[in-house]
Amino acid sequence: MIENIVVLMLENRSFDHLLGFFPGGPNFDGLKGDEANYEQPVTQSGLKVTVSRDAPVVPDVDPGPDHDVPNVHIQLFGQAGPYPDDPNAPHNNGFLYDYAQVTHEVATAAHVMRCHDPANVPTLTALAQEFAICDRWFSSVPGPTWPNRFFAHAATSGGHSDNAIRIYGMRTIYENLHDTGKTWRIYFHDFPQSLALEHQLQFAFTNYEYIDEFFKAAEAGTLPQYTFIEPRYFNEGPFRANDMHPIHGVVGGEQLIADVYEALRKGSQWENMLFVVVCDEHGGLYDHVLPPKAVNPDGLVSPEFDFSHLGVRVPAIVVSPWIPKGTIASTVYDHTSILATVRDVFGLGTSLTQRDAQANTLLSLLTEPAPRDDAPMTLPRATDDTQALHYAAQVDHRPLSRFQTSLVTCANALAKRAPGLLPEPLSSALATTEREGAVIAKFAYGALRVAARDVMH
Repeated sequence: MIENIVVLMLENRSFDHLLGFFPGGPNFDGLKGDEANYEQPVTQSGLKVTVSRDAPVVPDVDPGPDHDVPNVHIQLFGQAGPYPDDPNAPHNNGFLYDYAQVTHEVATAAHVMRCHDPANVPTLTALAQEFAICDRWFSSVPGPTWPNRFFAHAATSGGHSDNAIRIYGMRTIYENLHDTGKTWRIYFHDFPQSLALEHQLQFAFTNYEYIDEFFKAAEAGTLPQYTFIEPRYFNEGPFRANDMHPIHGVVGGEQLIADVYEALRKGSQWENMLFVVVCDEHGGLYDHVLPPKAVNPDGLVSPEFDFSHLGVRVPAIVVSPWIPKGTIASTVYDHTSILATVRDVFGLGTSLTQRDAQANTLLSLLTEPAPRDDAPMTLPRATDDTQALHYAAQVDHRPLSRFQTSLVTCANALAKRAPGLLPEPLSSALATTEREGAVIAKFAYGALRVAARDVMH
């Protein structure tokens, strides 16, 4: 039935922020419209801000909310401290308060409660209507990008809950695929964050390709059995980031989703395809659902978190001609559900950790008796005017975000593995803008790839 799995993981949007107002019917856990946060969450006092469906496409929420583990705890429970034992205790009530610590005034902090009307995200809306929208897909960690992306690759973050540069030696799904003779690729735009995983460096030359190669393979019908796509993380010259990370907006990400879907739909591998669109974490944006408990993957903990709970809910859509149109999937998933699905589809046998061993797979969504032939060939996109506004708003001389800084730091660390191949002054450069960060990251990857090629030959 399924012979190819493609995963596109975007950045930093909560489920409610993008899909809370999706018209999913009575069985859909979306927004009622009366969900609110107070200026003072514990006492339920001060300014009350109710969710709204007027989040603008341009400009995006700016500055981006914080979403480190301590921030997420405040967003969920309105204060620091241990997770409450009472599941009925007030929750998801501190987003406004936490964002006000960034904006320094509550009126602007109210933007964290603004969600998108379905018309604002036409690509995601159409895809959700045609296939399966998952209203119980949670990020794997109530924290930032790196640990959540690591869970998507390794079913653990090695006991770490931040974006710091260190040796991440966890075994990955790619090693399991490689060892069983299965084919896989990671396609990326400017820099692959997954190379922060130590064991991925051995594949830098053989299994990493720029995104253009994905579209060529989709057209030729030669996509590998497992594909993971990383978006463009930086604005650089004529290229616009399409990762959806605030403040990059959602238009570029929707364009990428449509491009990938249409390439898969038109390709000869479509009938046996499973395509997953998901965000890595919520980015500090409002969601009303309390994350459930989870098993610690490997017994490791960080000073901030014991990995006993999932992170905040994120948008996730599962696409396949084997999925009935208009499916609402309310099974609990997290990013390790991808790995559990890959394990079972390709007969890998063993799991990576306790987390993916216990994760629900996506296979129960495939209930059509035969592949559907009515899936659309194209998806709706933002209007030309909206795209132009988005393009104009995404300048490349903005200061680097903390996430982008972590990518540049990672790139510089990788470049040190290829001495003499990164030209001066880039070998010791410190980036301050998105464009500079993109240049350093791309040159560093190029140097690493050349070094990997030379080792192989």
